[in-house]
Amino acid sequence: MKTLSIGQIEGERSVFTLPLEAVTQTFAVIAKRGVGKTHTVVVMAEEMLSNNLQVVVIDPLDVWYGLRSGADGKSAGLPIAVIGGEHGDIPLTAGAGAVLADFIVENSLSAVLVTRHLSKTEQRQFVADFCERLYFRKGEGKHRTPLHLILDEADEFCPQRLFHGSERMFGAVDTIVRRGRASGIGVTLISQRSAAINKDCLTQAEVLIALRTISPQDRKAVEAWIEAHDADNQSHKFMVSLASLPVGTAWVWSPGWLDVFQRVKIRPRRTFDSSATPKIGSKPIEPKTLADVDIESLKTRLQATIEQKKSDDPKALRKRIAELERALSTQAPAPPKIIEVQRVPQEFIAALRPVKDSIDKLLQLADRVNNNREQTVRPLLTAAPRQSPVNPVEFTRRESGLSKCERAILTVLAQYPEGRRKNQCGVIAGYSVNSGGFNNALSSLRTSGFISGVSDRLTITVSGLGALGDYTPLPTGRALAEHWMSQLPKCEREILRVLMDAHPGSMTKEQLGEQTGYSTNSGGFNNALSHLRTLELIEGYGGEIKASGNLF
Repeated sequence: MKTLSIGQIEGERSVFTLPLEAVTQTFAVIAKRGVGKTHTVVVMAEEMLSNNLQVVVIDPLDVWYGLRSGADGKSAGLPIAVIGGEHGDIPLTAGAGAVLADFIVENSLSAVLVTRHLSKTEQRQFVADFCERLYFRKGEGKHRTPLHLILDEADEFCPQRLFHGSERMFGAVDTIVRRGRASGIGVTLISQRSAAINKDCLTQAEVLIALRTISPQDRKAVEAWIEAHDADNQSHKFMVSLASLPVGTAWVWSPGWLDVFQRVKIRPRRTFDSSATPKIGSKPIEPKTLADVDIESLKTRLQATIEQKKSDDPKALRKRIAELERALSTQAPAPPKIIEVQRVPQEFIAALRPVKDSIDKLLQLADRVNNNREQTVRPLLTAAPRQSPVNPVEFTRRESGLSKCERAILTVLAQYPEGRRKNQCGVIAGYSVNSGGFNNALSSLRTSGFISGVSDRLTITVSGLGALGDYTPLPTGRALAEHWMSQLPKCEREILRVLMDAHPGSMTKEQLGEQTGYSTNSGGFNNALSHLRTLELIEGYGGEIKASGNLF
Protein backbone atom coordinates (compact mmCIF):
# COMPACT_ATOMS: atom_id res chain seq x y z
CA MET A 1 0.00 0.00 0.00
CA LYS A 2 1.38 3.40 -1.01
CA THR A 3 2.01 5.96 1.74
CA LEU A 4 3.66 9.35 2.21
CA SER A 5 7.03 8.99 3.96
CA ILE A 6 7.57 12.02 6.20
CA GLY A 7 10.43 11.10 8.54
CA GLN A 8 11.81 8.92 11.33
CA ILE A 9 9.94 8.34 14.58
CA GLU A 10 12.24 9.41 17.43
CA GLY A 11 13.48 6.53 19.58
CA GLU A 12 12.36 3.96 17.01
CA ARG A 13 13.57 2.57 13.73
CA SER A 14 10.15 3.02 12.18
CA VAL A 15 9.47 5.47 9.40
CA PHE A 16 6.57 7.82 10.04
CA THR A 17 4.13 7.79 7.12
CA LEU A 18 0.82 9.33 6.23
CA PRO A 19 -1.81 7.57 4.13
CA LEU A 20 -2.54 8.93 0.64
CA GLU A 21 -5.86 10.19 2.02
CA ALA A 22 -3.81 12.99 3.62
CA VAL A 23 -4.33 14.88 0.35
CA THR A 24 -7.91 15.71 1.39
CA GLN A 25 -7.22 16.33 5.10
CA THR A 26 -6.51 19.60 6.91
CA PHE A 27 -3.09 20.22 8.52
CA ALA A 28 -1.75 23.08 10.62
CA VAL A 29 2.06 23.39 10.63
CA ILE A 30 3.34 25.94 13.16
CA ALA A 31 6.77 26.92 14.46
CA LYS A 32 9.07 29.86 15.00
CA ARG A 33 11.05 30.86 11.95
CA GLY A 34 14.10 28.91 10.90
CA VAL A 35 13.27 25.57 12.56
CA GLY A 36 11.82 23.69 9.59
CA LYS A 37 8.11 24.34 9.12
CA THR A 38 8.36 25.08 5.36
CA HIS A 39 10.82 22.20 5.02
CA THR A 40 8.25 19.88 6.63
CA VAL A 41 5.48 20.84 4.21
CA VAL A 42 7.83 20.67 1.21
CA VAL A 43 8.47 17.03 2.21
CA MET A 44 4.72 16.44 2.31
CA ALA A 45 4.34 18.07 -1.12
CA GLU A 46 7.20 15.98 -2.55
CA GLU A 47 5.48 12.81 -1.41
CA MET A 48 2.10 13.86 -2.80
CA LEU A 49 3.53 14.92 -6.17
CA SER A 50 5.58 11.72 -6.42
CA ASN A 51 2.32 9.80 -6.00
CA ASN A 52 0.66 11.81 -8.80
CA LEU A 53 -1.55 13.76 -6.42
CA GLN A 54 -2.50 17.34 -7.31
CA VAL A 55 -0.86 20.05 -5.18
CA VAL A 56 -1.35 23.83 -5.36
CA VAL A 57 0.79 26.20 -3.28
CA ILE A 58 0.00 29.86 -2.64
CA ASP A 59 3.46 31.26 -2.00
CA PRO A 60 3.73 34.88 -0.78
CA LEU A 61 7.52 34.55 -0.25
CA ASP A 62 8.67 33.13 -3.63
CA VAL A 63 10.48 30.20 -1.93
CA TRP A 64 8.72 27.15 -3.38
CA TYR A 65 10.18 27.13 -6.90
CA GLY A 66 12.88 24.66 -5.74
CA LEU A 67 10.39 21.79 -6.16
CA ARG A 68 11.28 21.85 -9.87
CA SER A 69 14.91 20.90 -9.27
CA GLY A 70 16.77 18.11 -7.47
CA ALA A 71 18.41 18.70 -4.07
CA ASP A 72 21.79 19.37 -5.71
CA GLY A 73 20.30 21.86 -8.17
CA LYS A 74 21.85 19.89 -11.04
CA SER A 75 19.16 17.27 -11.58
CA ALA A 76 15.48 17.51 -12.38
CA GLY A 77 12.95 17.78 -9.59
CA LEU A 78 9.18 17.45 -9.81
CA PRO A 79 6.98 18.61 -12.72
CA ILE A 80 5.05 21.43 -11.07
CA ALA A 81 4.32 24.72 -12.84
CA VAL A 82 5.56 27.94 -11.23
CA ILE A 83 3.28 30.90 -11.97
CA GLY A 84 4.43 34.38 -10.98
CA GLY A 85 7.56 35.60 -9.20
CA GLU A 86 11.14 35.80 -10.44
CA HIS A 87 11.26 32.10 -11.37
CA GLY A 88 7.78 31.83 -12.89
CA ASP A 89 7.10 29.99 -16.12
CA ILE A 90 4.34 32.51 -16.82
CA PRO A 91 3.43 35.75 -15.00
CA LEU A 92 0.69 36.14 -12.37
CA THR A 93 -1.52 39.23 -12.15
CA ALA A 94 -3.90 40.36 -9.41
CA GLY A 95 -6.98 39.92 -11.58
CA ALA A 96 -6.15 36.38 -12.73
CA GLY A 97 -7.38 34.48 -9.65
CA ALA A 98 -10.61 33.09 -11.11
CA VAL A 99 -9.00 32.31 -14.49
CA LEU A 100 -6.13 30.40 -12.86
CA ALA A 101 -8.57 28.45 -10.69
CA ASP A 102 -10.51 27.41 -13.81
CA PHE A 103 -7.26 26.51 -15.56
CA ILE A 104 -5.88 24.46 -12.64
CA VAL A 105 -9.14 22.58 -12.10
CA GLU A 106 -9.85 21.86 -15.77
CA ASN A 107 -6.30 20.67 -16.47
CA SER A 108 -5.65 18.87 -13.13
CA LEU A 109 -2.50 21.00 -12.88
CA SER A 110 -0.15 21.15 -9.90
CA ALA A 111 1.20 24.67 -9.48
CA VAL A 112 3.04 27.14 -7.27
CA LEU A 113 1.25 30.51 -7.36
CA VAL A 114 3.68 33.25 -6.30
CA THR A 115 2.08 36.44 -4.94
CA ARG A 116 5.14 38.17 -3.50
CA HIS A 117 5.17 40.84 -6.23
CA LEU A 118 1.57 41.87 -5.50
CA SER A 119 0.58 44.63 -3.08
CA LYS A 120 -1.48 43.72 -0.01
CA THR A 121 -4.68 44.85 -1.75
CA GLU A 122 -3.83 42.95 -4.94
CA GLN A 123 -2.91 39.82 -2.98
CA ARG A 124 -6.24 39.90 -1.15
CA GLN A 125 -8.08 40.24 -4.46
CA PHE A 126 -6.17 37.37 -6.06
CA VAL A 127 -6.58 34.94 -3.13
CA ALA A 128 -10.28 35.79 -2.74
CA ASP A 129 -10.97 35.28 -6.46
CA PHE A 130 -8.88 32.11 -6.64
CA CYS A 131 -10.29 30.39 -3.55
CA GLU A 132 -13.91 31.28 -4.32
CA ARG A 133 -13.59 29.92 -7.84
CA LEU A 134 -11.59 26.85 -6.76
CA TYR A 135 -14.26 25.88 -4.22
CA PHE A 136 -17.04 26.37 -6.78
CA ARG A 137 -15.36 24.43 -9.62
CA LYS A 138 -14.22 21.53 -7.42
CA GLY A 139 -17.84 21.11 -6.37
CA GLU A 140 -18.76 20.16 -9.93
CA GLY A 141 -19.19 16.41 -10.31
CA LYS A 142 -16.62 15.91 -13.06
CA HIS A 143 -13.96 17.88 -11.13
CA ARG A 144 -14.40 16.34 -7.67
CA THR A 145 -10.91 14.85 -7.55
CA PRO A 146 -8.35 15.17 -4.72
CA LEU A 147 -6.36 18.42 -4.53
CA HIS A 148 -4.18 19.66 -1.69
CA LEU A 149 -3.95 23.45 -1.20
CA ILE A 150 -0.93 24.75 0.75
CA LEU A 151 -1.12 28.27 2.20
CA ASP A 152 2.32 29.48 3.26
CA GLU A 153 2.24 32.36 5.76
CA ALA A 154 -1.40 31.40 6.33
CA ASP A 155 -1.92 34.20 8.87
CA GLU A 156 -1.94 36.55 5.86
CA PHE A 157 -4.96 34.79 4.37
CA CYS A 158 -7.02 33.78 7.42
CA PRO A 159 -5.95 36.32 10.06
CA GLN A 160 -7.28 36.38 13.60
CA ARG A 161 -7.82 40.13 13.30
CA LEU A 162 -9.70 41.07 10.14
CA PHE A 163 -8.60 44.34 8.54
CA HIS A 164 -10.85 46.34 6.25
CA GLY A 165 -10.59 44.88 2.78
CA SER A 166 -9.65 41.37 3.95
CA GLU A 167 -13.18 40.15 4.74
CA ARG A 168 -13.90 38.55 1.37
CA MET A 169 -10.49 36.83 1.21
CA PHE A 170 -10.94 35.39 4.71
CA GLY A 171 -14.44 34.20 3.87
CA ALA A 172 -13.17 32.34 0.79
CA VAL A 173 -10.29 30.67 2.68
CA ASP A 174 -12.48 29.83 5.67
CA THR A 175 -15.02 28.15 3.38
CA ILE A 176 -12.34 25.92 1.83
CA VAL A 177 -10.87 25.00 5.24
CA ARG A 178 -14.29 24.16 6.70
CA ARG A 179 -16.08 22.61 3.73
CA GLY A 180 -13.49 21.87 1.06
CA ARG A 181 -13.01 18.19 1.95
CA ALA A 182 -16.50 17.35 0.62
CA SER A 183 -15.26 18.47 -2.80
CA GLY A 184 -11.87 16.75 -2.49
CA ILE A 185 -9.88 19.77 -1.27
CA GLY A 186 -7.39 19.31 1.57
CA VAL A 187 -5.52 22.25 3.13
CA THR A 188 -2.24 22.84 4.91
CA LEU A 189 -1.85 26.08 6.88
CA ILE A 190 1.75 27.15 7.55
CA SER A 191 2.59 29.94 9.99
CA GLN A 192 5.32 31.18 12.30
CA ARG A 193 2.66 33.29 14.04
CA SER A 194 0.03 30.83 15.22
CA ALA A 195 -1.46 33.56 17.43
CA ALA A 196 -2.25 35.51 14.25
CA ILE A 197 -4.16 32.65 12.54
CA ASN A 198 -7.91 32.83 12.88
CA LYS A 199 -8.88 30.34 15.59
CA ASP A 200 -11.98 29.22 13.67
CA CYS A 201 -9.63 28.00 10.91
CA LEU A 202 -6.87 26.66 13.18
CA THR A 203 -9.19 24.44 15.20
CA GLN A 204 -10.51 22.83 11.98
CA ALA A 205 -7.15 21.12 11.41
CA GLU A 206 -7.30 17.33 11.76
CA VAL A 207 -3.52 17.14 12.19
CA LEU A 208 -1.29 19.53 14.15
CA ILE A 209 2.40 19.47 13.20
CA ALA A 210 4.28 21.64 15.69
CA LEU A 211 7.99 22.37 15.63
CA ARG A 212 9.84 24.56 18.13
CA THR A 213 7.53 27.32 19.39
CA ILE A 214 8.70 29.79 22.03
CA SER A 215 6.48 32.88 21.99
CA PRO A 216 3.91 32.86 24.84
CA GLN A 217 1.23 34.22 22.49
CA ASP A 218 1.84 31.47 19.95
CA ARG A 219 1.93 28.75 22.62
CA LYS A 220 -1.38 30.05 23.92
CA ALA A 221 -2.85 29.86 20.42
CA VAL A 222 -1.79 26.20 20.22
CA GLU A 223 -3.72 25.58 23.43
CA ALA A 224 -6.93 26.52 21.57
CA TRP A 225 -6.32 23.57 19.22
CA ILE A 226 -5.48 21.30 22.16
CA GLU A 227 -8.72 22.19 23.97
CA ALA A 228 -10.69 21.20 20.89
CA HIS A 229 -8.86 17.91 20.20
CA ASP A 230 -7.04 16.49 23.25
CA ALA A 231 -9.12 13.53 24.38
CA ASP A 232 -6.17 11.54 25.86
CA ASN A 233 -4.55 14.20 28.06
CA GLN A 234 -1.37 14.53 25.98
CA SER A 235 -1.22 18.32 26.35
CA HIS A 236 1.28 18.43 29.26
CA LYS A 237 3.89 16.30 27.48
CA PHE A 238 3.36 18.33 24.33
CA MET A 239 3.62 21.80 25.87
CA VAL A 240 6.62 21.00 28.12
CA SER A 241 8.77 19.92 25.14
CA LEU A 242 7.56 22.43 22.56
CA ALA A 243 10.09 25.16 23.33
CA SER A 244 13.11 22.80 23.22
CA LEU A 245 12.43 20.69 20.13
CA PRO A 246 15.55 20.34 17.94
CA VAL A 247 15.51 21.96 14.50
CA GLY A 248 13.71 19.67 12.08
CA THR A 249 11.87 17.70 14.78
CA ALA A 250 8.12 17.96 15.08
CA TRP A 251 5.23 16.70 17.12
CA VAL A 252 2.65 15.13 14.80
CA TRP A 253 -0.65 15.02 16.64
CA SER A 254 -3.85 13.64 15.11
CA PRO A 255 -6.20 12.45 17.85
CA GLY A 256 -9.22 12.05 15.58
CA TRP A 257 -8.22 10.98 12.06
CA LEU A 258 -4.95 9.01 12.59
CA ASP A 259 -5.02 8.60 16.36
CA VAL A 260 -1.28 9.34 16.59
CA PHE A 261 0.92 11.43 18.87
CA GLN A 262 4.54 11.08 17.70
CA ARG A 263 7.81 13.00 17.76
CA VAL A 264 9.18 12.80 14.23
CA LYS A 265 12.54 13.78 12.75
CA ILE A 266 11.50 15.12 9.32
CA ARG A 267 13.47 13.51 6.49
CA PRO A 268 15.74 15.63 4.24
CA ARG A 269 14.02 17.14 1.26
CA ARG A 270 14.72 15.63 -2.16
CA THR A 271 14.29 18.87 -4.05
CA PHE A 272 16.28 22.11 -4.11
CA ASP A 273 16.16 24.11 -0.86
CA SER A 274 14.97 27.42 -2.30
CA SER A 275 13.71 28.55 1.12
CA ALA A 276 17.13 28.43 2.82
CA THR A 277 18.17 31.64 4.60
CA PRO A 278 21.03 33.39 2.70
CA LYS A 279 24.36 33.24 4.50
CA ILE A 280 26.69 36.21 4.93
CA GLY A 281 29.45 36.27 2.31
CA SER A 282 28.01 33.48 0.18
CA LYS A 283 26.61 33.91 -3.32
CA PRO A 284 22.99 33.00 -3.97
CA ILE A 285 22.74 29.52 -5.48
CA GLU A 286 20.19 28.91 -8.21
CA PRO A 287 19.15 25.48 -9.51
CA LYS A 288 20.66 24.65 -12.90
CA THR A 289 18.29 21.90 -14.01
CA LEU A 290 14.50 21.95 -13.80
CA ALA A 291 11.91 19.26 -14.34
CA ASP A 292 10.25 19.47 -17.73
CA VAL A 293 7.01 21.39 -17.90
CA ASP A 294 5.56 22.02 -21.38
CA ILE A 295 5.56 25.81 -21.10
CA GLU A 296 4.21 26.46 -24.59
CA SER A 297 1.35 24.04 -24.05
CA LEU A 298 0.78 25.65 -20.66
CA LYS A 299 0.53 29.11 -22.23
CA THR A 300 -1.75 27.87 -25.02
CA ARG A 301 -4.13 26.13 -22.61
CA LEU A 302 -4.15 29.15 -20.27
CA GLN A 303 -4.94 31.47 -23.17
CA ALA A 304 -7.79 29.17 -24.20
CA THR A 305 -9.16 29.36 -20.65
CA ILE A 306 -8.92 33.16 -20.72
CA GLU A 307 -10.70 33.38 -24.07
CA GLN A 308 -13.45 31.03 -22.87
CA LYS A 309 -13.94 33.14 -19.74
CA LYS A 310 -14.16 36.27 -21.87
CA SER A 311 -16.73 34.67 -24.15
CA ASP A 312 -18.87 33.80 -21.09
CA ASP A 313 -18.54 37.25 -19.51
CA PRO A 314 -21.69 39.38 -20.07
CA LYS A 315 -19.73 42.60 -19.54
CA ALA A 316 -17.20 41.61 -22.21
CA LEU A 317 -20.04 40.67 -24.56
CA ARG A 318 -21.74 44.02 -24.07
CA LYS A 319 -18.47 45.82 -24.75
CA ARG A 320 -17.98 43.82 -27.96
CA ILE A 321 -21.52 44.65 -29.10
CA ALA A 322 -20.83 48.35 -28.54
CA GLU A 323 -17.61 48.09 -30.55
CA LEU A 324 -19.45 46.43 -33.43
CA GLU A 325 -22.23 49.05 -33.33
CA ARG A 326 -19.64 51.83 -33.37
CA ALA A 327 -17.82 50.26 -36.31
CA LEU A 328 -21.12 49.84 -38.15
CA SER A 329 -22.12 53.46 -37.59
CA THR A 330 -18.83 54.77 -39.02
CA GLN A 331 -18.75 52.60 -42.14
CA ALA A 332 -19.03 54.41 -45.48
CA PRO A 333 -22.27 53.63 -47.34
CA ALA A 334 -22.05 50.77 -49.77
CA PRO A 335 -21.69 51.84 -53.45
CA PRO A 336 -24.97 51.67 -55.38
CA LYS A 337 -25.58 48.52 -57.31
CA ILE A 338 -25.54 48.83 -61.09
CA ILE A 339 -28.76 47.50 -62.50
CA GLU A 340 -28.92 46.54 -66.09
CA VAL A 341 -32.09 47.99 -67.67
CA GLN A 342 -33.64 45.95 -70.40
CA ARG A 343 -35.87 47.39 -73.16
CA VAL A 344 -39.59 47.05 -72.35
CA PRO A 345 -41.91 45.99 -75.22
CA GLN A 346 -44.07 48.83 -76.65
CA GLU A 347 -47.33 46.89 -76.26
CA PHE A 348 -46.65 46.61 -72.49
CA ILE A 349 -46.09 50.39 -72.24
CA ALA A 350 -49.34 51.08 -74.12
CA ALA A 351 -51.28 48.85 -71.72
CA LEU A 352 -49.95 50.84 -68.71
CA ARG A 353 -50.70 54.33 -70.13
CA PRO A 354 -54.19 54.63 -68.51
CA VAL A 355 -52.63 53.81 -65.12
CA LYS A 356 -49.98 56.50 -65.67
CA ASP A 357 -52.63 59.10 -66.51
CA SER A 358 -54.47 58.34 -63.27
CA ILE A 359 -51.26 58.70 -61.22
CA ASP A 360 -50.49 62.05 -62.91
CA LYS A 361 -53.91 63.38 -61.92
CA LEU A 362 -53.36 62.29 -58.31
CA LEU A 363 -49.98 64.03 -58.21
CA GLN A 364 -51.46 67.27 -59.57
CA LEU A 365 -54.12 67.18 -56.86
CA ALA A 366 -51.43 66.64 -54.19
CA ASP A 367 -49.46 69.63 -55.48
CA ARG A 368 -52.52 71.88 -55.13
CA VAL A 369 -53.03 70.70 -51.53
CA ASN A 370 -49.36 71.34 -50.71
CA ASN A 371 -49.49 74.83 -52.21
CA ASN A 372 -52.48 75.73 -50.06
CA ARG A 373 -50.72 74.40 -46.92
CA GLU A 374 -47.54 76.34 -47.71
CA GLN A 375 -49.48 79.61 -48.00
CA THR A 376 -51.17 78.98 -44.62
CA VAL A 377 -48.42 77.47 -42.47
CA ARG A 378 -45.09 78.86 -43.75
CA PRO A 379 -45.43 82.29 -42.03
CA LEU A 380 -45.61 80.46 -38.70
CA LEU A 381 -42.37 78.53 -39.36
CA THR A 382 -40.09 81.36 -40.44
CA ALA A 383 -38.75 81.75 -36.87
CA ALA A 384 -38.02 78.04 -36.48
CA PRO A 385 -36.49 76.51 -39.61
CA ARG A 386 -36.68 72.74 -39.85
CA GLN A 387 -33.58 70.69 -39.00
CA SER A 388 -32.19 68.03 -41.27
CA PRO A 389 -32.27 64.46 -39.93
CA VAL A 390 -29.20 63.36 -37.95
CA ASN A 391 -26.68 61.41 -40.00
CA PRO A 392 -24.24 59.47 -37.76
CA VAL A 393 -21.59 59.37 -40.48
CA GLU A 394 -21.69 63.16 -40.90
CA PHE A 395 -21.22 63.60 -37.14
CA THR A 396 -18.24 61.27 -37.21
CA ARG A 397 -16.59 63.69 -39.64
CA ARG A 398 -17.05 66.63 -37.26
CA GLU A 399 -15.84 65.12 -34.00
CA SER A 400 -13.91 68.29 -33.27
CA GLY A 401 -17.26 69.97 -32.64
CA LEU A 402 -17.52 68.11 -29.29
CA SER A 403 -16.31 69.93 -26.20
CA LYS A 404 -13.81 68.19 -23.92
CA CYS A 405 -16.53 67.44 -21.34
CA GLU A 406 -18.98 66.18 -24.00
CA ARG A 407 -16.36 63.85 -25.42
CA ALA A 408 -15.52 62.55 -21.92
CA ILE A 409 -19.20 61.81 -21.22
CA LEU A 410 -19.63 59.98 -24.56
CA THR A 411 -16.46 57.98 -23.86
CA VAL A 412 -17.86 56.80 -20.51
CA LEU A 413 -21.16 55.75 -22.05
CA ALA A 414 -19.41 54.00 -24.96
CA GLN A 415 -17.51 51.94 -22.38
CA TYR A 416 -20.78 51.03 -20.67
CA PRO A 417 -23.38 50.36 -23.40
CA GLU A 418 -25.83 49.16 -20.75
CA GLY A 419 -25.84 52.72 -19.37
CA ARG A 420 -24.54 54.61 -16.33
CA ARG A 421 -26.19 56.80 -13.73
CA LYS A 422 -25.52 60.53 -13.97
CA ASN A 423 -23.28 60.54 -10.89
CA GLN A 424 -21.32 57.50 -12.11
CA CYS A 425 -20.84 59.20 -15.46
CA GLY A 426 -19.50 62.35 -13.80
CA VAL A 427 -17.05 60.51 -11.55
CA ILE A 428 -15.64 58.34 -14.36
CA ALA A 429 -15.45 61.34 -16.75
CA GLY A 430 -13.58 63.31 -14.10
CA TYR A 431 -16.16 66.06 -13.55
CA SER A 432 -18.24 67.15 -10.56
CA VAL A 433 -21.86 66.22 -11.21
CA ASN A 434 -22.92 69.57 -9.72
CA SER A 435 -20.78 71.71 -12.00
CA GLY A 436 -22.39 73.90 -14.65
CA GLY A 437 -19.97 72.64 -17.30
CA PHE A 438 -20.94 69.01 -16.75
CA ASN A 439 -24.69 69.67 -16.75
CA ASN A 440 -24.48 71.98 -19.78
CA ALA A 441 -22.59 69.23 -21.65
CA LEU A 442 -25.33 66.69 -20.80
CA SER A 443 -28.00 69.09 -22.05
CA SER A 444 -26.12 69.70 -25.30
CA LEU A 445 -25.64 65.98 -25.92
CA ARG A 446 -29.36 65.31 -25.36
CA THR A 447 -30.33 68.11 -27.76
CA SER A 448 -28.00 66.68 -30.42
CA GLY A 449 -29.50 63.21 -29.99
CA PHE A 450 -26.15 61.75 -28.89
CA ILE A 451 -27.41 60.43 -25.53
CA SER A 452 -30.76 59.32 -24.20
CA GLY A 453 -32.28 58.66 -20.80
CA VAL A 454 -32.48 60.53 -17.51
CA SER A 455 -30.28 60.74 -14.41
CA ASP A 456 -30.93 57.16 -13.32
CA ARG A 457 -29.72 55.70 -16.62
CA LEU A 458 -27.92 57.53 -19.40
CA THR A 459 -27.05 55.64 -22.59
CA ILE A 460 -25.22 56.52 -25.76
CA THR A 461 -27.14 56.47 -29.04
CA VAL A 462 -25.92 55.22 -32.42
CA SER A 463 -25.55 58.88 -33.43
CA GLY A 464 -23.46 59.45 -30.30
CA LEU A 465 -21.17 56.56 -31.19
CA GLY A 466 -20.75 58.04 -34.65
CA ALA A 467 -19.97 61.49 -33.23
CA LEU A 468 -17.43 60.03 -30.79
CA GLY A 469 -15.58 57.87 -33.30
CA ASP A 470 -12.41 56.17 -32.04
CA TYR A 471 -11.75 56.70 -28.34
CA THR A 472 -9.37 55.69 -25.56
CA PRO A 473 -11.27 54.06 -22.67
CA LEU A 474 -11.25 56.07 -19.44
CA PRO A 475 -9.77 54.47 -16.29
CA THR A 476 -11.87 52.64 -13.71
CA GLY A 477 -11.24 51.28 -10.21
CA ARG A 478 -7.79 52.00 -8.77
CA ALA A 479 -6.65 53.84 -11.93
CA LEU A 480 -9.71 56.12 -11.75
CA ALA A 481 -9.05 56.82 -8.08
CA GLU A 482 -5.42 57.67 -8.88
CA HIS A 483 -6.69 60.10 -11.55
CA TRP A 484 -8.84 61.88 -8.96
CA MET A 485 -6.11 61.81 -6.33
CA SER A 486 -3.75 63.62 -8.71
CA GLN A 487 -6.23 66.53 -8.65
CA LEU A 488 -7.20 66.53 -4.96
CA PRO A 489 -5.57 68.39 -2.03
CA LYS A 490 -3.43 66.31 0.32
CA CYS A 491 -6.04 65.59 3.02
CA GLU A 492 -8.70 64.53 0.50
CA ARG A 493 -6.12 62.47 -1.36
CA GLU A 494 -5.09 60.56 1.76
CA ILE A 495 -8.71 59.90 2.79
CA LEU A 496 -9.56 58.50 -0.64
CA ARG A 497 -6.40 56.38 -0.74
CA VAL A 498 -7.17 54.75 2.64
CA LEU A 499 -10.80 54.05 1.69
CA MET A 500 -9.77 52.56 -1.66
CA ASP A 501 -7.41 50.17 0.17
CA ALA A 502 -10.29 49.19 2.47
CA HIS A 503 -12.80 48.65 -0.36
CA PRO A 504 -15.35 47.05 -0.29
CA GLY A 505 -15.27 47.49 3.47
CA SER A 506 -16.12 50.67 5.33
CA MET A 507 -14.38 52.59 8.12
CA THR A 508 -15.46 54.74 11.04
CA LYS A 509 -14.52 58.39 11.06
CA GLU A 510 -12.13 57.70 13.95
CA GLN A 511 -10.37 54.86 12.08
CA LEU A 512 -10.07 57.06 9.03
CA GLY A 513 -8.53 59.86 11.04
CA GLU A 514 -6.07 57.47 12.69
CA GLN A 515 -4.90 55.94 9.39
CA THR A 516 -4.59 59.29 7.60
CA GLY A 517 -2.94 61.07 10.54
CA TYR A 518 -5.56 63.84 10.76
CA SER A 519 -7.60 64.95 13.75
CA THR A 520 -11.26 64.09 13.26
CA ASN A 521 -12.20 67.37 14.97
CA SER A 522 -10.20 69.59 12.64
CA GLY A 523 -11.97 71.78 10.10
CA GLY A 524 -9.61 70.65 7.34
CA PHE A 525 -10.45 66.96 7.85
CA ASN A 526 -14.21 67.51 7.98
CA ASN A 527 -14.14 69.88 5.01
CA ALA A 528 -12.22 67.25 3.04
CA LEU A 529 -14.88 64.62 3.85
CA SER A 530 -17.62 67.02 2.78
CA HIS A 531 -15.91 67.87 -0.51
CA LEU A 532 -15.32 64.18 -1.33
CA ARG A 533 -19.02 63.49 -0.71
CA THR A 534 -19.97 66.40 -2.98
CA LEU A 535 -17.78 64.91 -5.71
CA GLU A 536 -19.45 61.54 -4.93
CA LEU A 537 -16.05 59.88 -4.49
CA ILE A 538 -17.00 58.63 -1.01
CA GLU A 539 -20.29 57.76 0.63
CA GLY A 540 -21.61 57.24 4.14
CA TYR A 541 -21.30 59.04 7.46
CA GLY A 542 -19.91 58.43 10.96
CA GLY A 543 -19.49 54.71 11.41
CA GLU A 544 -19.67 53.56 7.78
CA ILE A 545 -17.61 55.67 5.40
CA LYS A 546 -16.39 53.94 2.25
CA ALA A 547 -15.14 54.58 -1.27
CA SER A 548 -17.98 55.25 -3.66
CA GLY A 549 -19.25 52.43 -5.83
CA ASN A 550 -19.10 54.93 -8.72
CA LEU A 551 -15.35 54.28 -8.91
CA PHE A 552 -15.87 50.61 -9.83
